[in-house]
Amino acid sequence: MELKGIIWDWDGTLVDSYTACIVTTKKIFSLFGIDIKEEEYRKNFSPNWYEIYENHGLPKEYWEKVDELWKKYFDYSLVRWREKAEEILNFLKGFGLKLGVVTASTKKDIELETPYLHPERFIDEWIFWEDSEKPKPDPMPLKKMLLKMNLSPYEIIYIGDAPQDILMGKKLKVLTIGVYSPFVPPERLEEASPNFIFKDLNDILHFFKDLLL
Repeated sequence: MELKGIIWDWDGTLVDSYTACIVTTKKIFSLFGIDIKEEEYRKNFSPNWYEIYENHGLPKEYWEKVDELWKKYFDYSLVRWREKAEEILNFLKGFGLKLGVVTASTKKDIELETPYLHPERFIDEWIFWEDSEKPKPDPMPLKKMLLKMNLSPYEIIYIGDAPQDILMGKKLKVLTIGVYSPFVPPERLEEASPNFIFKDLNDILHFFKDLLL
């Protein structure tokens, strides 16, 4: 394998957006009489927001309204890089590797987070929610990223924190790394059987240092 690129999930993997997400979800769902428990949220978490709506019993006729409320209530200033994220991205850039993100966030979401994070320093390409007709774990978002980056599945590693991330990568026979995050209980990520699994980005940084140095 000749490693040419690293493709990442965004929320929970590179950035800590859990607090912002759970606070906003609880607030919005309460408007529809639904009390979201944190344990239940983590158990039912999916990068496909409509699966979250469905899993918590929100009728489909309200989904569009919830999308609008999300933009109103979500506090983008609460989103922060995970510890070691900037260091690891800078390290990988130093080896000339292409860096991409496949995310369930919209382009507008990332634009609103950019003033706080400035991901343009590191990330070469993005696939946003609206860029793919099918969400994770369907392989389409990752296929589109590979086309964008002009890379094959055998030239990249995909890193994510949710089982849907890992399953998407495995469908294309991509080497996958799982990293624990508050969004998903560890056992859910482990059940997806990533090639490697780490507790945090510091461990992933050491992995890449051992691999590349």
